[in-house]
Amino acid sequence: MTVAGIDVAWPQGDYDWSQHAGLAFGMCKATEGLTLADPAFEHNWDAMWDLQPDHRVPRFGYHFFHAADDPDGQAEHLVTTVKAHGLLAGDNLAADFEATDPRSGLNDDVAPDVCAARARTFLQTVNRLAPGHRILAYTNPAFARTGACAGLGDWYLWLADYGVTSPVVPEPWDRWTFWQYASSPVDQDVYNGTAEQLLAFTRMPDKR
Repeated sequence: MTVAGIDVAWPQGDYDWSQHAGLAFGMCKATEGLTLADPAFEHNWDAMWDLQPDHRVPRFGYHFFHAADDPDGQAEHLVTTVKAHGLLAGDNLAADFEATDPRSGLNDDVAPDVCAARARTFLQTVNRLAPGHRILAYTNPAFARTGACAGLGDWYLWLADYGVTSPVVPEPWDRWTFWQYASSPVDQDVYNGTAEQLLAFTRMPDKR
């Protein structure tokens, strides 16, 4: 059983979320590196709040991780930015770990083992700064196979794997929790469970 969601970022502009009234969850880019804030974040965050009258559609704000930047500073940037727009019970976070150079397969030309260590520090710091809110690790099989996600198996996986009927789960994980399976017309995602299980996973309160 799976339930559907989408994720968007600034290239979609002020995205019209009203055309997705039946979504089980929504994700949007919040921050990148140490200083960048997605210019569409406030619009998308507020639009996801209004997807259902009871406001109980789980929202995820995500950060694009740069291995060359201080991981603690990046974690603070993400949490501070989302909290400024309302990080409420039932809302959660995610971190995008992927190559910045498709030719080398590296993030910021940082060695995979160093990238993995800094990614782990980032996730640990987010957990400390935003207790009670999950932080997902987003990646794809090719990037994970470089070793740049070693040691991240303690966090739930949001996996990008297109053009397959079943995603290939890379080490250090043994299952996926969210799967981004297509990118058109916007990124398409599913949660690995029922709608009720999703609400429990996101620690969604009965009323918001």
